[in-house]
Amino acid sequence: MKIVILGAGAIGCYLGAALKAGGLAPTLIARPRVIADINQAGGLTISDYQEEQWHVGAPDMTESNDALADADLVLLTVKCLAIEESAKLLQQYCKAGTVVLCLQNGLGSDAVIKRLCPTLKIVRGIVGFNVAPLGEGRFHRGTEGDIYHEPNATINSVLTSALVKTKIQLLSSSDYDAIVWAKLQLNLNNAINALSGLPLKTELERSGYRRILSAAMTELLVVAKTKNLNLPKLTRLPARWLPPLMNFPDWLFKKLAASMLAIDPQARSSMWEDLHLGRLTEVEYLNGAVVKAASKLGIDTPVNAALCTLIHQVEHHQRHEGLSSADIEKAIKKEKKKIEQKKGR
Repeated sequence: MKIVILGAGAIGCYLGAALKAGGLAPTLIARPRVIADINQAGGLTISDYQEEQWHVGAPDMTESNDALADADLVLLTVKCLAIEESAKLLQQYCKAGTVVLCLQNGLGSDAVIKRLCPTLKIVRGIVGFNVAPLGEGRFHRGTEGDIYHEPNATINSVLTSALVKTKIQLLSSSDYDAIVWAKLQLNLNNAINALSGLPLKTELERSGYRRILSAAMTELLVVAKTKNLNLPKLTRLPARWLPPLMNFPDWLFKKLAASMLAIDPQARSSMWEDLHLGRLTEVEYLNGAVVKAASKLGIDTPVNAALCTLIHQVEHHQRHEGLSSADIEKAIKKEKKKIEQKKGR
């Protein structure tokens, strides 16, 4: 079976190396600088938060989209903002019936690819862990987490056993919509982490930032309940217990969180990386998705709305990253006041 990874950045390179370690031979379609970095380093090296490391040599890599023509299975690992362009390439190059596993964060991007790729078999998926590029062909997994996807026999039979080698669990779920919302609840912290400018572990150990995350998560849970979604456990605690956990004192949170989710001390969100490098972010597919879904239901979400506004301000150089929790809470109060004024009219 021919496997192609389209958009081989941090996640794509990590998965490509993991599949190669597991005995498969994926082709990575990547940017020239990524290919040059890996070749110069003598291949791909991946590591994880448990201090394990695998060096797999140089995979089959190309800049050309022609590789898609022979693909039986495509792993799409581009960011949400690149979905439309990627969907057009998939429809142009792939043969009818090709299975495409879409591994994007948040909500909304799958509608675009399904509309533009009517001849392909689109399967939604999410990667539940963080990967950071370290340079010199090295990619580091900084948090624990699994890969979830909609049921598909091809994906199960081809990928599951290969990924076990690098301790990546691939899980199929018939209730995928609930999985996506549960993962989105965790990803609401991406914006807070990006705005803070701190490593994930440091940010989450500070009560002010957790207080904001708790409020953002609570807004999501209200929306999910209204939509009759029963969110599954993606951590060792049920989804509804996470907001109260965030409000625990620092010393108690650190003790409980240490047993709940492993996080590398240097791990950061991909949204922080985007802001740091001056790129546009996926915030509209994360916090923005909560705001949009809530708006259709007549629910106010000032916390997630304020986080979207702050991220956009940093994107457009109207603010700098490195905001304190007090700075963020000030913006949330402003958003709440705006909502109250609108209702008073």
